[in-house]
Amino acid sequence: MSRSDAESVSTSVSQDSNKENHTSTPSPSESTVAPEEEVILRRKIDSKVSKKERDRAKEELNYKKKTRKRTRKFEVDGVIVTTTTSKVIYGDDDDSVTNYHLNRKQELREFKLLQKQEQKQCQDLNLRAHMALEAQILFILQEKKFEQEKMALVRAFESEMEAKLKTQKQLVEKTEQQQENELRQMSKRIRADQEKEMRLFREGLKQEVKLLKQEIDEMQKDMRKNAWRSRKEQLDRDQHNRERQFLEKLNESHDSRMKRENEIHRSRIASMERQFLEERHERIRRHNKALWDLEESHMKERHQLKKRQIKESFHLQRQQMLIRHEKELEHHRRVSCRKEDELLKRQAAEKRALPKRIRSEMKIREMMFRESLRIHAPGSNPATGPEDEKDRLRKFQEQEKKKYKAEQQRLDDKHIRQLEEMRGSSEAAKRELEQLQNEKRALLTQHEEMKLKELDELFSQHLKAFKSEIPLKLERLEAEFMSQIMEQRKFYGDMVLNDVSESLSSHSRNVFGSGNSTPLPASSFSSLESET
Repeated sequence: MSRSDAESVSTSVSQDSNKENHTSTPSPSESTVAPEEEVILRRKIDSKVSKKERDRAKEELNYKKKTRKRTRKFEVDGVIVTTTTSKVIYGDDDDSVTNYHLNRKQELREFKLLQKQEQKQCQDLNLRAHMALEAQILFILQEKKFEQEKMALVRAFESEMEAKLKTQKQLVEKTEQQQENELRQMSKRIRADQEKEMRLFREGLKQEVKLLKQEIDEMQKDMRKNAWRSRKEQLDRDQHNRERQFLEKLNESHDSRMKRENEIHRSRIASMERQFLEERHERIRRHNKALWDLEESHMKERHQLKKRQIKESFHLQRQQMLIRHEKELEHHRRVSCRKEDELLKRQAAEKRALPKRIRSEMKIREMMFRESLRIHAPGSNPATGPEDEKDRLRKFQEQEKKKYKAEQQRLDDKHIRQLEEMRGSSEAAKRELEQLQNEKRALLTQHEEMKLKELDELFSQHLKAFKSEIPLKLERLEAEFMSQIMEQRKFYGDMVLNDVSESLSSHSRNVFGSGNSTPLPASSFSSLESET
């Protein structure tokens, strides 16, 4: 019979020496193996030592003493055998003393490191405060210079905008005059085309009268007069109605085409005004930006330097993380390959052992089948003969061969399934590892973004110290821009602006560089007001 370990259990138990002395003996089914116990030398206790000291020493010894037990269960010839081993372990006072000194040194090192960190933080704080103070002083000294430059830019800007406004007004008036001429010419062309259509329509009516006259001439002479009168009256009414409807249709067509052309012209004027508005707004923004860029240039350099240092630090961490992740994936690949090789070896062993086992089972079943045939011999049943027994034996052997092939196929399918499951689990573990690595990289990126965001916020705070009035100016400027846009939209209507916004948005961005806009005075819209 084969022997195999069924279970191994290891436990550590702390017991007093008094309890250890009264431990019961193991049962017959258990065999206790005594380990090698440590040799402990104890000095002879002086008889003069008091009983109290001896008891205290005994208690300390019992406190330090621990008992470790190990229990193993295995099967031998169908019988479960249990083996228990025990060992007494004593504590060591030197370890506690050594650990105390090591811990104390570690605490002192940590306190020194903390003190250095605090000193460094104070130095950094003082340095940042000094730099902020220098920046404020520089801002005060440069403020007068900025004010002079600002006045010069404002004067140049106002003169430029006056000239541009005059040019835009002339262009709008010229465009309106051209559109009026185009509308008149278009109306003339439409009327000329409609006159041609009207002549053709009336010729068709005359042709209908001729056809009616020909039909009347083909009738009998005594019926012509009455038929001509009734048919002619009916045809006149019908032609009169159709002519009236045709004229109404022509007039509606003329009005709709003129209205559509007028809307197109109105849309062109609206787009032109919107472009002028955007150009004016963009010029105002550039004018203000020129003043602010001078104040921001020296702060941006320091900000970019700090940001570059943070990015370099996180770039190094990211490279180290990528190398570590690559090693983790390589380790996972090696483990997966090793598991797959072990599985293939087990499957090969099962495949080699399968034919022998199946042949043995087939031989046993065939012997049992032959025995059953011998028991039911031909003498007991005259209807069966030797040929019938041979046929039954042949069929039984064929069935056994089919079972053999089916068992082989089942084993092959099982091996394929096991291999697929192992590869699937390995792939799932790989995906989980990659997901975890991606999360780590995402966390690192998020931490970097958070650091950069904090730096940007600090930079924004410094900017506010230099230009505390700029946000209010921006708000007033944008509010003025929005009121001008709403005034223009109210004048032209949302429908007109929405119709042309898609076709003109890209052109406006390319020409004027911004979606915001500045309207012209109301005098530039006078021609359209008279037209509407």
